[in-house]
Formats: sequence, C-alpha cells, structure tokens
Amino acid sequence: MASFPTQVLPQYAKTVPGANTLIKPSSRRFTMGRYPVQTYTSLSGKTVRKSFGNKAFGYEMELSFQNVDEGVLNTIHDHYHGQGGSSEGFTIPSLLFAGYTDSATLQHFDNIDGISWFYAEPPSVESTTLGLSNVTINLTGDLAQ
Repeated sequence: MASFPTQVLPQYAKTVPGANTLIKPSSRRFTMGRYPVQTYTSLSGKTVRKSFGNKAFGYEMELSFQNVDEGVLNTIHDHYHGQGGSSEGFTIPSLLFAGYTDSATLQHFDNIDGISWFYAEPPSVESTTLGLSNVTINLTGDLAQ
C-alpha cells in the first residue's frame, strides 16, 4: 500500500533550488471514526441501540498546506493521480501528525496506522502569489483490510 508523500519528488525538488523538500501540513482537522451502531425506535417510542462491531469506521481528515511551492504541489498532484483519485487507499506517515509532544497522544487517534485513507475529493488549490499555493486535501479513512 502506498503512503502519502513526506518529501518532494526529486524531479520537482530540482525546479525550485533551495526550497524545503519536506511536506508537512500547516494545519489538520481530524474526526475520529464512528462505531457501527443502529438505532431502532418501537411504536411505543422506546429506543434500542444495537452494536454491530467494536471497531470504528468513517474517519475524516482535512490537511492544509499553506504557501507551498510548485514542487510540493506537483508531488501532491502526482500522488492523487497515482491513487486513481479515490480508488486506491494509502497510509499516512506520522510526520503528518508532527507537533504532538507525546507519542501516546497518537493512541487517542484510534490506531492511525491501522487506517486506510482515500481521497474524498480532488485536492483544492488556491494560488496565492507567483509560485506559491495553498493546497487543501480532504480524506476519508476506514480500517485497513
């Protein structure tokens, strides 16, 4: 399974001399998965909830990359197309969660390593100035098979 890129591809790093080759998000929004629970309401109004599993699904993540150069933009573009848009899953390296000071904090994210991520939609690109862009990526994740 492929992994989201953490470094600019070599062919794009050469186009912007001296540019930072690491790909780290400026911000991220993470929504933990939901549990497979079905709610039933009887004619009398009583509600019963039935659990159909003990693992969460339907994770969501938005990654924002602010003022990135064309090397980063092209690398993300190639990754999106390499995954066939949203048809093939990939993993997210821990670098994308950089900034947490305690490695145990990642455990609260329900085992990030066990999730297969997919593009929920194509990356969104906003040009800010010549050669720099803001890129937003929306992902959806489910348990890896």
